[in-house]
Amino acid sequence: MKILYLGALNNYFKQFESDCLRNNYDVIQKESLTDLENIYHDLSIAIVDADFEKSHSSAFVEKIRDYEKKNLITSSIPIIYISENDSIDSREKGFRQGADDFLDKFDSSSILLKINSIIKPNTLWQGINVVVVEDDLISAKFISHVIKTKGANVINFSDGVEAYEYLKGTDEVKVDLILTDHMMPNLSGISFVKKIRNEIGYNTVPIVFISSIENKTEVLDFYKAGGNDYLSKPLIKEELFVKVDQLLSNRFKSKLLERQVNELERVNRVKDQFLAVCTHDLRTPLNTILGLTNLIIEEENIESSTRSYLEQIDKSAGNLLELINELLDLSSLQTGNRDFQLSKLNLVKVIKSSLRNFTAINNKKIHMHFYSSIKDSSILGNETMLLRVFNNLLSNAYKFTPEKGKIFTHVKGDQDWIIVSIEDSGIGIPEKSIENLFNEFSGAGRTGLQGEKSTGLGLSIVKKIIDEHNGYIDVKSTEGKGTTFTIKFSRMKK
Repeated sequence: MKILYLGALNNYFKQFESDCLRNNYDVIQKESLTDLENIYHDLSIAIVDADFEKSHSSAFVEKIRDYEKKNLITSSIPIIYISENDSIDSREKGFRQGADDFLDKFDSSSILLKINSIIKPNTLWQGINVVVVEDDLISAKFISHVIKTKGANVINFSDGVEAYEYLKGTDEVKVDLILTDHMMPNLSGISFVKKIRNEIGYNTVPIVFISSIENKTEVLDFYKAGGNDYLSKPLIKEELFVKVDQLLSNRFKSKLLERQVNELERVNRVKDQFLAVCTHDLRTPLNTILGLTNLIIEEENIESSTRSYLEQIDKSAGNLLELINELLDLSSLQTGNRDFQLSKLNLVKVIKSSLRNFTAINNKKIHMHFYSSIKDSSILGNETMLLRVFNNLLSNAYKFTPEKGKIFTHVKGDQDWIIVSIEDSGIGIPEKSIENLFNEFSGAGRTGLQGEKSTGLGLSIVKKIIDEHNGYIDVKSTEGKGTTFTIKFSRMKK
């Protein structure tokens, strides 16, 4: 049986198809239903992308339902709408048009669960491992039967001690749900839950408490011990199924999310390693270009036009080297390869050192003001890295402040923090850029007022260095008036 996907042939569909193929489902992708009669009898379910620009969702549904009526098909195929606009209004519209369900387009786990529940209802929980701890034989058989009918694997124990020993030797990822009775010989249900939570470290597996007790205090104690839900005896099949299904659904989503996070982290590490290797290998030939260019420029017997070309090469190569150095710094900070040792230092001294660099190259005659209202500015820090922070922030302030503008650097503090603010009277930052200002490759890099180049990486490096110092950085800006960066460092305890 196959899944009909009504939507565009794009990257989203390719990912959807890949997810379906992993679950042994074939997918037919269509942008129209001109040949419905040729494919209908092979279909198990229809997925309609409500965001598809060419989509007329109601027309799709109407055509499918009309075909079913015309051919006297009594068991109609389920139609599921998917959309990134998962709202009450969107759902109501979808249901009015004839959809059987409406799901978030990017919640792939819910979509797959829904498909499984329709196509393979008896294998809904296939691959799921459930531990049942119940000393009453009839209750144990009943619970096992209900769970096994949906395809799950059940491991039964009549005693909490036996179950504890089994779980102690089993990886948590191999257990998806635990159902435990309370009144058992040797070990009560509450004590059992406490032991597996605290001693084994089973922190993510959902646990359901089963008991005929009506004492609310004991039920509360179960939740305090780490339980997730409660079932009272005598058990009702429908209640058992609904509660187990909800917990397993959340467990499935959690596992899927964890796999996705791990994969993203792996891809990010590969990216960082690639950047580190590439930038390192690029820097050597670039230094050669810069060195040889400078040697030729120093020659006296070269034409002015040639000298101009060489100076242009030198400037461009210098900009490229700056970018490579920033990529290397960013890569080393992300991968943890930088030796980041902290020691006691005078923060005001570091800031003044950075300010001296700009005083020497202040061709725009900008008024550079510095004021400190504290006597002791000692912190635990890395002087080289902090110098990089203030050089970058002051460089940005300089680039985007017009001639004869002002840059104020103020150091103040309280009992716990030393606070540094760098305020300029420059052109400010567009409001839409502030949110992603500290993200690498955000596209926030701009050319300065005198054509100064900016890679857009500097502020992401600043943020990572501040994070390594357990500090905080904030920015406030008004276009046409200026920008203020504020950094907080923890004071050294005396």
